[in-house]
Amino acid sequence: MMNANTCAEPGLERVDGSTAACTPAAAAISSWQEGPFELVYRLGSVPLFRRRLSALHLRGHFLDLPADPAESRPPLGRLGGGVDAIVAPSHPIREPLPRLTAVDGALRYVVAQYSRHHAELSGSLDEYLAKFGGKSRNTLKRKVRKFLDLGGGSGMREYHGPKEIVEFHRRARVVSALTYQERQLDAGLPADPGFLDELVALARADSVRAYLLFLRDEPIAYLCCPAVDGVLLYDYLGYDPKHADLSPGTVLQYLAFEALFREQRFRAFDFTEGEGAHKRLFGTHETLCADICFFPQSASVRFWLGLHAGLDRISVRAAEGLDRLGLKSALKRLMRRA
Repeated sequence: MMNANTCAEPGLERVDGSTAACTPAAAAISSWQEGPFELVYRLGSVPLFRRRLSALHLRGHFLDLPADPAESRPPLGRLGGGVDAIVAPSHPIREPLPRLTAVDGALRYVVAQYSRHHAELSGSLDEYLAKFGGKSRNTLKRKVRKFLDLGGGSGMREYHGPKEIVEFHRRARVVSALTYQERQLDAGLPADPGFLDELVALARADSVRAYLLFLRDEPIAYLCCPAVDGVLLYDYLGYDPKHADLSPGTVLQYLAFEALFREQRFRAFDFTEGEGAHKRLFGTHETLCADICFFPQSASVRFWLGLHAGLDRISVRAAEGLDRLGLKSALKRLMRRA
């Protein structure tokens, strides 16, 4: 169900949409799970086609994996004979890796490399806030205080029990329908009953925290965070764009952290894949990660991997060209208003 989970990766999508529970470091080193995935061929953000393959997936949250992918011991001997690929999503790396490399008779293909931000939730809120510079800390507190001073029921409500989660989903869906994520990217809070069933199951296991930000008793922002191995995931979030001037995403994140540091139930908050000012602002640590796949060596495999890498290069250069012309930000704003 997760939108940015520990077992999903940019460019690689689980066909069944499932997410396996991740294991502690000691078990993750040798824990590989069979399952399908798709290598998605995109031009920019537009999917062109997909190749469906059978694979072994490494189980484990990136915080519990070794810094060297070789230490996770990918079972390269399983390639062929029904296993098309071995997949290690969001694996920590010590330094950037080459895109395609021959390793022990296999082809190692790096689908994506990125920084992954997370915040440690141990200690107190004051200790956490000490990471901010004085100016940033005062600006953050001023935004929160300004919002709460609007009165009339303005503030955050937390949801985590099964009945509470049902109520959260109902009210958050109203906000999600207004967001850029749902209207343009099909990445809003899912409305289907199966998703809600999963949320309720997580709530029964005390493995989800969800938050709504209210402006005078009207929900204007939501944050839904499933938990894996004691780590909350920055999964589904959005806000009503007509209230953007109130910084609802920032205010909601601060109030959620306030509640989490008070609760001391979870060890970390994982902002998942991708960069962003919000993640850099609230994160306490940054880890270089890569989505790594291993394939058998063949001319056919090299062709398909070369095509995938080539489309990525075209997309990156096109984005860089738009940025140099000053059109990238304008295009994003236009899409948000569409």
